[in-house]
Amino acid sequence: MNDEDRKFVEAAVMALENPGFLMKASAYLGRPISALTKRIPDKMQAVIQKGVDKALATGLRIAIASLKDTDTKTVSTLEAKNRKWGHTAAAMGLGAVSGVTGGWALALELPLTTTLMMRSIASMAQASGFDPSDPQTALEILTVFAYGNPSLKGDGAGGDGTFYMQRAALDVLVRDGAKFIAGKSAVQVLAAVESGAAPRLIELLAKIGARMNVLVGEKFIAQSMPLVGAAGGAAINGMFNDYYSNIAYYAFGLKRLEKQYGQAVVREAYDAASRRQIGT
Repeated sequence: MNDEDRKFVEAAVMALENPGFLMKASAYLGRPISALTKRIPDKMQAVIQKGVDKALATGLRIAIASLKDTDTKTVSTLEAKNRKWGHTAAAMGLGAVSGVTGGWALALELPLTTTLMMRSIASMAQASGFDPSDPQTALEILTVFAYGNPSLKGDGAGGDGTFYMQRAALDVLVRDGAKFIAGKSAVQVLAAVESGAAPRLIELLAKIGARMNVLVGEKFIAQSMPLVGAAGGAAINGMFNDYYSNIAYYAFGLKRLEKQYGQAVVREAYDAASRRQIGT
């Protein structure tokens, strides 16, 4: 592996193994919010869960729609990042609403924000040479919402620790889910999920949802802080979009390197970089 690719792997470890969104939101607000996530009222937990469920349904619908998308040319990293900034700006507009309402508009805002994030993530996948119209890639785009959340380590809800352990826990479900959605419409797939006729896809969505729920809870707390307002809500939503776009950039970038060097080589470099960063 050349030096440039090794540096990319080291940067990937920093992005995928550190709780960036919580730290950035706390820094922006000038106060820690991690402790507050444990005191979210039950009523709001239900709103968050409803928002996550709607967001995942939206994400799945977009993933399936992309299977029929003919505009699947590879894009440059620069073009992907330019698209991301456009999506971030739109997400900030939606976040302003949550900032004004103290986050209580989450169930309405999150599916719209998810649509923008899915587009950013898909652009990052294309920049690494992956085709969103491929069923497996379409679901891998959705699984980005499960990554980069070390606070879930050992929680029993699917948080497996490192990025590669998290990905391994989802890989089989992604492959099985890809086989199921191939050739089906969004209406057919969502109906199968609703009726329980797609158990592997349901399991995949449950694992993603369990991980995404924590990040959405952090977002809600940040947008509910006193005096956050429209400007603060917009900034926090921008961070949220950037957070997942950044994860997508490195997650698909690692897959690109795996195609070049083999997964074992990239995994070894990743683990070595991880050990260096934690000083072991």
